[in-house]
Amino acid sequence: MVNPRIQLVLDEFDRHRRQFTHLCRSLSEEELGTTVPGSHWTVRDYVAHLCTIDGLIVPRFAAMVGQTAPLPDTPIPQPFDIDDWNEAAVTSRRGRSIEELLAEAEEHRARLLAAVREFTDAHLDAVIPYGGDRKVLNLPPSQVRFGGLLWGIAIHDPTHTRDILRALPHRAEQPWIAEWLASVNDSLVPQGVREQRV
Repeated sequence: MVNPRIQLVLDEFDRHRRQFTHLCRSLSEEELGTTVPGSHWTVRDYVAHLCTIDGLIVPRFAAMVGQTAPLPDTPIPQPFDIDDWNEAAVTSRRGRSIEELLAEAEEHRARLLAAVREFTDAHLDAVIPYGGDRKVLNLPPSQVRFGGLLWGIAIHDPTHTRDILRALPHRAEQPWIAEWLASVNDSLVPQGVREQRV
């Protein structure tokens, strides 16, 4: 039986991925090619990011519960830099169709959730150092509760959907998108994770 605290996280992962997938499949080629203001990434690039990032996370999560998962096909830079890895992962997938990106996302997500299902209260309550991309803001790593970080990962889809909508403001007026984003609960995300988001 799944820990009821974990079930809440699993439900959050699932509902946001369903909505994000629906959004991706509704986007035109023109919309996908639109550059997001304040970024050099296009809408398609943000989609590619959300479809690949689980592949970076899952090996560590799997190891935490005695599972194994393949390393991402995008090489991990040494020393590790999340921005460099994301850029390489996104760049290498330019030209792929939305269906190809979503198929890759489904594989990574299945492995990720298989690990998450095995997390215990001890995992959720552990305090860990978290750096994220805080170097962009010149912030040191902070100590965060793992369960809160996990919740932040669960709402990653709507977080970057808001970035996508900066490029496609007309989409934000669609009732289903507005209601989806209004339903996002970030109250469990630690301040140390929130403050580093850029």
